[in-house]
Amino acid sequence: MALAAFRLEPEALRYIPAGFAFRHDVLPYAVDGSELLVAVPDNEPSTVDRIRLLTGMRVRATALPREVIRSELAVAYGSADAKEGIESSAPAVRLVDEIHALAVRSHASDVHVEPFEGGGRVRQRVDGGLSEIRRLDRSLHVQVVARLKILASLDVGDRRQPQDGRYSFDVDGAPIDARLSSVTTVDGERLVIRLFDARLQRPSLDHLGMDSETLRRVRALLSATHGFVIVCGPTGSGKTTTLYAALEERRSPEEHVCTIEDPVEMRLGGVTQVQINVRAGMTFARALRAMLRQDPNVVMIGEMRDAETANVAMSAALSGQLVLTSLHSRDAVRAVERLADLGVPRQAVAASLTGIIAQRLVRTSCQQCAGEGHRECCRGSGFAGRTGIFECVAIGAELREAIASGATGSQLRGVVERDSQGSLARDGLRHVIARRTTTVEVQRVLGEYGAS
Repeated sequence: MALAAFRLEPEALRYIPAGFAFRHDVLPYAVDGSELLVAVPDNEPSTVDRIRLLTGMRVRATALPREVIRSELAVAYGSADAKEGIESSAPAVRLVDEIHALAVRSHASDVHVEPFEGGGRVRQRVDGGLSEIRRLDRSLHVQVVARLKILASLDVGDRRQPQDGRYSFDVDGAPIDARLSSVTTVDGERLVIRLFDARLQRPSLDHLGMDSETLRRVRALLSATHGFVIVCGPTGSGKTTTLYAALEERRSPEEHVCTIEDPVEMRLGGVTQVQINVRAGMTFARALRAMLRQDPNVVMIGEMRDAETANVAMSAALSGQLVLTSLHSRDAVRAVERLADLGVPRQAVAASLTGIIAQRLVRTSCQQCAGEGHRECCRGSGFAGRTGIFECVAIGAELREAIASGATGSQLRGVVERDSQGSLARDGLRHVIARRTTTVEVQRVLGEYGAS
């Protein structure tokens, strides 16, 4: 049977983007109420499921030979320009473009597309806080999710497994890189988009918010020929930015600098960057062992997740490499305890660890509306932008002995304080005194730690 027997309705083409149609050899040819009529290749029932997920509609499929559908696709969708025009007119495509534009213009770091019973919503994170920008009905939520997964080259039909992908787009002539992650919840698929503006300069230690003494300590740790330096803090505290700034500090034609990341968040010229792929067997530990055979001077490990990786990293630090990594912990002292929790012997930590940088991000007071009694420029929050508060602990002889002997957290903190190495709370107070932020904001970020 040929499609000539059907009456092709141009309106039907608007429900399936051209890229999807050509990729899966499907042709929508009519709309009957809430039902979409499509021609699909013979013996491919999974394609119908993908169309249902993409459109949020009921689908009535007619099986036709693939070659017949392909011969009609070019006629139905037309040239490349026509295909782009049809795809651009789809409601979900237009909405995704609007979401991208608003996020970039608002300087958002993340966009969350979230399901809930009966529909969905879109929120964006600006200066660490999430705010809702759009409510979606159930059908549109499904279509937006499908559109984003198509952009990131993910499997639209797979809603069981978490997926990760990348794509790029332009807003106002600016190239933006996006990283997409999906996970299925009881209410449906939830997506998070992380945004990276390619125009932004690479991070520098001078612009992270450190005071002169902290900056001196950090640079002393980074200038060493070998050692093991941890950057710690909770999710979203700016650890990766600090690690990249550290790499900028050490990057030179005379040294081999490499990274092992999951994922690679920023491309650095002259730096060897390795992407973790657990499914292919490329774990942090395996990648690190392979990279150590490449004669590196500096190795950055995106995150310390297990004892195996930690032990390999510490051995590298002892054998002559400078190893940088991140770790989830509340402060510098708890980073030592966290390594022990991973199963790393205290003696190994004491022997290899040279420094710990703990950090948080606090919102900075909006300078435009200070004292003017209005808050239009900062969306009513009183804040615009963020800066870091830091604690840099160099591991001296007394602290090294305390770690090896199994000292408690409070005992380790006592050693740090006797050495006058500062604290997150003290550094937060510095920003308050300088009127860069507020006491309430520092307490909000530090929680119980800020009150100690």
